[in-house]
Amino acid sequence: MHRLQQHILQQLILNPELRYADLKPREIEGNLFMYHLKQLIRDGLVEKQASSGLYRLTSKGKLYSDRLSLKSLTPRVQPRIVTLMAVEDGDGRWLFYRRKRQPLIDMIGFPYGKIHLGEGVKAAAERELREKTGLVADLQHYGDGYATTIEDGEPVSEILFHLFYGSNPSGELIEKSDIGEAFWRHPQELDGDEFMPNVKDLLKLVQSYDGSRFFAELTHKVK
Repeated sequence: MHRLQQHILQQLILNPELRYADLKPREIEGNLFMYHLKQLIRDGLVEKQASSGLYRLTSKGKLYSDRLSLKSLTPRVQPRIVTLMAVEDGDGRWLFYRRKRQPLIDMIGFPYGKIHLGEGVKAAAERELREKTGLVADLQHYGDGYATTIEDGEPVSEILFHLFYGSNPSGELIEKSDIGEAFWRHPQELDGDEFMPNVKDLLKLVQSYDGSRFFAELTHKVK
């Protein structure tokens, strides 16, 4: 993004609305400044109010700005917010999911997925379970947590998760797709390098749930 566009966004992040004269740096030629201001308007980030002639961020501009570092005006790298589903069937087996993409490719954990903007947490869990596995289940929000996975001394995955327990699953299991593979396993089969190291801790949290929503911070290393 051009430095003048960054300047405009920075000023409108710090002020509800501004006049053109307050937005434009004195040393910048008017045509050049207007070119970049109009570019932000075309991109839907800035708007000019018809009644007052003042400039302000649009809703899209506010959302975009919320993801920026105020110092550098570049997107911040932040942990993903996901729903994570621990689903149990009537035979004591748990639903697992092998990832087919990085990070942690080919490793096995519980199904999970990102929450969409404006989507409720439980609705996101139901959608992700259905999309990833083809199943629906009675989902209960057991707790939340922050999980960091470290490889070669560096974090490769950081997620803030909402953990749901699922029972009475129904539907036809989608065993394989381009992004993963779903299957059922008993807890005693969890030993092995293919399972994500946080799986046992997550399973323990679910199995020891006492009705009070928990928060857990998990950090694990993978080889």
